[in-house]
Amino acid sequence: MTIRNIPLRTVSPDEFPVLNKHVCPPTFSGDAIDPVNPTRRIARNLLVNIDLELRDGMKIPLWILEDPDDPVGGRVFPSKTIRTVEGEIVHARVGAHTNTHTIHWHGIEPTPMNDGVGKHSFEISGNFVYQFATNQAGTFLYHCHKNTALHFELGLYGAFIVDPKKPDVPEARDVPDPPYPPGGPGFVRAFNPPTHCVKYDVEALWVPDDIDTRWHTLGHDAFMQKCDPGNPLSPANFTRDGILNDFRPDVFVLSGEARRIDDDTPFEKAAIHCKAGQTILLRFIDATYTVNEIRIGLPLQFIAEDGYPFGVPPRGQYSHPVERAAGEPIRITAAMRGDALIRPTTPGRFPCTIDFFHWITGKRLYRATTFINVT
Repeated sequence: MTIRNIPLRTVSPDEFPVLNKHVCPPTFSGDAIDPVNPTRRIARNLLVNIDLELRDGMKIPLWILEDPDDPVGGRVFPSKTIRTVEGEIVHARVGAHTNTHTIHWHGIEPTPMNDGVGKHSFEISGNFVYQFATNQAGTFLYHCHKNTALHFELGLYGAFIVDPKKPDVPEARDVPDPPYPPGGPGFVRAFNPPTHCVKYDVEALWVPDDIDTRWHTLGHDAFMQKCDPGNPLSPANFTRDGILNDFRPDVFVLSGEARRIDDDTPFEKAAIHCKAGQTILLRFIDATYTVNEIRIGLPLQFIAEDGYPFGVPPRGQYSHPVERAAGEPIRITAAMRGDALIRPTTPGRFPCTIDFFHWITGKRLYRATTFINVT
């Protein structure tokens, strides 16, 4: 076979592609874009300052997302959990009270204009109403996506739980309608034909976090690239003295309770209390910049990861629930979420640990301890 050589032709300047680097997200405010009637309305304000107090009285400044509709419990750390129901249309009224911000609905997968990633859409100046559907029941996350590494570290994040609709089964009689109350009882989406819902009696949310107190002295736009559309890649636009590549945690947190690196006091607030024969749903969200290993002193069934339940259609053929023996580790990293079912059969106090490992060296930096108390 003869291979024919095709001669190259001259390409005119008009035929070359024009590459435009998107540097400066625009600002925007107002009502939802292409709105439809919502079935649930929520609200959040960025940012609100609170202090995280250590056992010795030291206070670490934090930023949170406030729920302005809850004057009693709307200012907490981690930021107040959002809870919706599978199949709802949500309107989220968001106020950016200090500078510009976004909210990224991590794992919810809205349209690009509602996803809250500023470099792909816009940053909120004033107020904006995000619109999205919660089509998948599971454990998700919401957080600011401007100067993300810093704003997430400063506390601008919270849990986002999408509950399944209550199934028509006898054990649902003593369960309220969703969204289910924090702490239980309720139903979780998991492999369980034909409803693929499992009832739980007690719900717990573990959120490990780590803090580099040096970062908590920084300003809103610390070490961000300067906006120069005419010459976006100029070396002058980039800082050379930043520390956001240098994370050295000296405080460790579990679900809002903090310890210094040399304080091994158990985390009492994260402890789970239940009765023998009850079902525990343990949700966890990794808010660290380290690598974590969770070890539970009881056997468990790992039923979902990152909001998607194992073995449940339409993706059921690609996965199945995973059994873990007592003490067998579950390793998680930043922004990872998971759900596990624990069914203790005998009374006792069962130890639980969360280890924090350096993401490069693998050195263990801290061990958080708590427990499951079964009566």
